[in-house]
Amino acid sequence: MSVRPLRPDDIPVLAPALAALPLMTRYRRSADQLSADLAVALARGDGLLAWEVLGEARGLAWFLRDGTFGLGGYLRLIALAEGAQGGGAGTALLVAFEAEVAKASRHAFLLVSDFNASAQRFYERHGYARVGALPGLVVPEVGEIVYWKRLR
Repeated sequence: MSVRPLRPDDIPVLAPALAALPLMTRYRRSADQLSADLAVALARGDGLLAWEVLGEARGLAWFLRDGTFGLGGYLRLIALAEGAQGGGAGTALLVAFEAEVAKASRHAFLLVSDFNASAQRFYERHGYARVGALPGLVVPEVGEIVYWKRLR
């Protein structure tokens, strides 16, 4: 089990596994949409890290290294396929994201769905502070909570 850069050949396996998650269903993200989004993200050089188990990508961290408010990196998504949750995979991906962002910035930002209490607790345990909310940003019925962490 390790964190490594996401590769194009990971997408056909990982996208359907992530699309099956309740979070992706709530945001209406199909496997085809996720596949297309990840391919575009790879092509433009977004940060994409995979959580690998026995040679297969079972999760990812998708991020932008800088630009958020002109101050820091932005974690777009951490998601783990069913069965890959727990055991430190999310923490390993978060630590790797922070290390990448810290090379160019002192701040990290992310959004968490207002209904996702477990994700809110996860980020708060890792030093992120709740600093605001954006109602209906992605889908009308879901508010996004803004989190921030000073990295150095």
